[in-house]
Amino acid sequence: MVHRNFRRADFMAATARDTVPHPLDWDAEWQRASANGGAKAISRNIMRTVFAEPGSGTADLIRLDDDAMVNVLNCVLPQSVRWPYQAEEPVIMLRASLACDVSFRHGPSAPIVFKRPEVLLACLPQGVTLTADVMGGSRQQGLIANFRAETFAKRFGLLESELPLAVREVVHGATDVVRLSSFPVDPRIAALIADTLDSRLPGELRTMQVAGRLTELIAFALEAMLEDGEGPGHRSVQLPRKRDLDVARAARERLDREYRHPPMFGDVASDLGVSLNKLKSVFKEAFGTTMVSHCLDRRMREAQQLLLEGALTIGQVADAVGYEHQSSFAAAFSRHVGLSPREYRQHRAPFVVELAPKR
Repeated sequence: MVHRNFRRADFMAATARDTVPHPLDWDAEWQRASANGGAKAISRNIMRTVFAEPGSGTADLIRLDDDAMVNVLNCVLPQSVRWPYQAEEPVIMLRASLACDVSFRHGPSAPIVFKRPEVLLACLPQGVTLTADVMGGSRQQGLIANFRAETFAKRFGLLESELPLAVREVVHGATDVVRLSSFPVDPRIAALIADTLDSRLPGELRTMQVAGRLTELIAFALEAMLEDGEGPGHRSVQLPRKRDLDVARAARERLDREYRHPPMFGDVASDLGVSLNKLKSVFKEAFGTTMVSHCLDRRMREAQQLLLEGALTIGQVADAVGYEHQSSFAAAFSRHVGLSPREYRQHRAPFVVELAPKR
């Protein structure tokens, strides 16, 4: 089901343009990330923010071109933040989330709240100030991409006539619609998002991968609309040594293999030839999270996918991800995701959903 609502009121932003960054402003995003966590460049077009306690995890800001930028989030912010945006020309935004707690405000309209697994295609109309409120202490998992509307079709190899009407209106600045299309996350999309979060590709290879994943997600979003009847100021940062990165990656690979019943961390350290304190240190430095948090996060994302697939009972999901008792699993899942397993499953797409009819 595709929804089109949340029209903005006819208003102009009260805040002066030079104090409200453009959603494709790399330097502004870099500065914001630096203010809310430890930010460092990990390649030419990727800036990583590592969130310290009481936050955790990482957020990768990836510049695809001057007309496209994406955030890949797998983190908990240490505190709530408010980020305003404004563009001189229309911007198209894609959100694909497994977990989130974010609201968007535009003028006097009611906020658009995101707390469910969802794929959303939205628009920031020209001259409108959009304010994003991101809740601290809540898990944010997914991809958020912004594209300059004028070059949107060309970027994906499409003719303008092949875009849904609502998107064509955005390109020409002829719409006041904020939400263009949204639909639930199905198992395929959940797997695509989770695999992107788990990517092992280094540097600009990750940029290539994320660009491809975004193309696939955009195709799903446009398909849903059509089937519905639509016809830098870089800071110098000391990066981990290669030996330390190799140790951290080897540890993560083992934890990922054995996440259902994680090994003793001391045994992992011994097998890798380092002390436990050393292993904990290089793991946190490389991935922005502890080994305990990584194992929990891996279990919870497997549980999210199984719940979205809908083939297992909640008790069977608990057993599949290594919990002896369903109650313990439900409590851990609720703390991690912000919804109970039952609530999370209620917002999944129908099992074996078809975004397009078979021909």
